[in-house]
Amino acid sequence: PENIYFTIAMDAFESWFRINGGYLHPSVQLAQDAEQGSHFRATAVIEPGTHVLTVPHNLAMSNLNAQVDDDFPVFRTHAQQFTVEALSFFYLMAQWLNKDKSFWKPYLDILPSPEQGLETPIFYDEADRQWLEGTDLHPTLLGREAAWKKYWEDGVQVMKTAGMDVTEYTW
Repeated sequence: PENIYFTIAMDAFESWFRINGGYLHPSVQLAQDAEQGSHFRATAVIEPGTHVLTVPHNLAMSNLNAQVDDDFPVFRTHAQQFTVEALSFFYLMAQWLNKDKSFWKPYLDILPSPEQGLETPIFYDEADRQWLEGTDLHPTLLGREAAWKKYWEDGVQVMKTAGMDVTEYTW
């Protein structure tokens, strides 16, 4: 049986997407299942070269939109103090923490929540991480984690200096 919350959230997302200039081919639907999560699914054969999807710039939750969002002026006034990646990460966090007021609420509602956890190695507990030791993935994981932690430490400092409350921006 389909999750009714998901159906309502996906319908709200699709409506928001279209109202704000997004295009989705009529033979493509938004779907969700346990194996693939939220995804697009073709409901009919789509010929090569067919226009399937358009996402206007104003719907991209990007570092560029962060720099013009009047609700979060720190990202405009201090943009040069963030890396491009960190600016995007912090903007996503800001939107998530203020989800009920966020322009992107319909999109955020179809993403996994922080409480649901993520299934990538950076979120593994220590016992599961031990299984990665000796593999090619382990040093990559450690490098990525160190970079992301540095983005977080530096970004929190920028926001503190700008006078923002960073209590909820946790590692």
